[in-house]
Amino acid sequence: MRSVREAVNKAIEDLRSTGGVGASLQAEVVVTAPPETHALLASLGDDLKFVFITSAATLVAGADGSALAVDVRASSATKCERCWHYRADVGQDSGDGAYLGLCGRCVQNLHGTGERRSIA
Repeated sequence: MRSVREAVNKAIEDLRSTGGVGASLQAEVVVTAPPETHALLASLGDDLKFVFITSAATLVAGADGSALAVDVRASSATKCERCWHYRADVGQDSGDGAYLGLCGRCVQNLHGTGERRSIA
């Protein structure tokens, strides 16, 4: 897990050095992993993005014998004013306009039953 996280951090830092992102939460990452590593990462489910400290993390199964590959890009989503994650649902749960700068996750955490996180 640590070696994968280091690879992700390096890819984010490479993008940051060129001005592509300012912070890791601005990044979206796609990790292509060989079967054994894929199984480990898949066990984290949606919490994988919290392990990488990114706004989104997608996991792709690589072939046997393939090397780990990390692709990072800047998110095109809007930044939530509360959690700073870049999400497509920022401002979607506006109702009376009180939550225009918040993502659905934050609205749920503040005024709903809250999110369920099992790992991270």
